[in-house]
This record gives sequence, structure tokens and C-alpha cells, in this order.
Amino acid sequence: MADEIDIANALIDSEVSRALNKIRQSASQSTEGAKFCIECGDGVPEARQKLGFKLCVPCASESERRKALFADY
Repeated sequence: MADEIDIANALIDSEVSRALNKIRQSASQSTEGAKFCIECGDGVPEARQKLGFKLCVPCASESERRKALFADY
């Protein structure tokens, strides 16, 4: 059974994650791509930014892998 400290830590982690996602989403609203990946927060290479991408290369690869796994053929 979780004690009060575990519950408080889980709440803090949840709120920090929510706040970071909100910041990433607002940063990605520009006409160009995002400077930071909306998934992990790492930097997006400038060439990808100019093309309008919002994911870094590793996150984009993982996203494509997940899409391929669940694609209907």
C-alpha cells in the first residue's frame, strides 16, 4: 500500500509532466517545426525544424514503428 510520500511524489511527477507537455505543445504551434521534440523534449535538428517536423529523429522513428505495428493491412 502506498504511503503519503509515494502519493505526493506521484502527484508531483504527474503535474510536472502535464506542465512540460503544455509548454511543448504551445512551443510547437508556430508555422515552422518545433525547436524541441513534443514527445521527449530533446532538441530537434534545424533541418527538421525548417521542414515543419515536431519530433526528433528517435521519436519519429519510434512513432513510425508503432504505426507500422498497428496498421490495418
